[in-house]
Amino acid sequence: MSKEDYLQMKKQARVWFTVNIIISLIAIAGGILVVISKSRHIPFLLMALGALTLMNQVLVTPAFNAKKEAEEEHPEWKSLSTKDTKITVENLQKGFLVSITSLLIVIIGFFMFYRPLPTTDAETEVIKTYRLIQSVPENSTEKGSSTVSNLTPKDVQTLQELKEEIESNAPSDSTSLDINKAKGLAEKAQQQNWLKRGE
Repeated sequence: MSKEDYLQMKKQARVWFTVNIIISLIAIAGGILVVISKSRHIPFLLMALGALTLMNQVLVTPAFNAKKEAEEEHPEWKSLSTKDTKITVENLQKGFLVSITSLLIVIIGFFMFYRPLPTTDAETEVIKTYRLIQSVPENSTEKGSSTVSNLTPKDVQTLQELKEEIESNAPSDSTSLDINKAKGLAEKAQQQNWLKRGE
């Protein structure tokens, strides 16, 4: 191997290793988002790992091995600078093709498996319903409540039953309701048309 070939290999090794690190950081950021969103993270991580392995096997490892062999034969070449050295067009095209392919695999994998957490108002609805139920007097059939309008005695009885059902199902910490049960109670209450509309 000539000195010029060695310098080209050394430059290739640095460039492709840097590009590999950048794609790895993108894959790590995507992996963190996929894990946080409780999406299917294992297939994404396998795709990202496959893309990075492809890049390592095709670009980084051959350049490092060739550079290492040349340095074993000519130890004095280690100190040479690659400042004015240019990578050949053929190697540059090959490197860009593999790098872009790896990056696309990571990006496509991210969008295939990333599912953001749904933004629901179920918890807000449960809290409103629970507060509305708490505001109903225990043994009252009056209609003059500020948060509840046009309640009949049957509505008050339904509200009291719902309140008792929530309290019987609630754990010792009353603020941590079982969301599914509370949501079911809220839907039941909405079906009976006792919630105030227009808020």
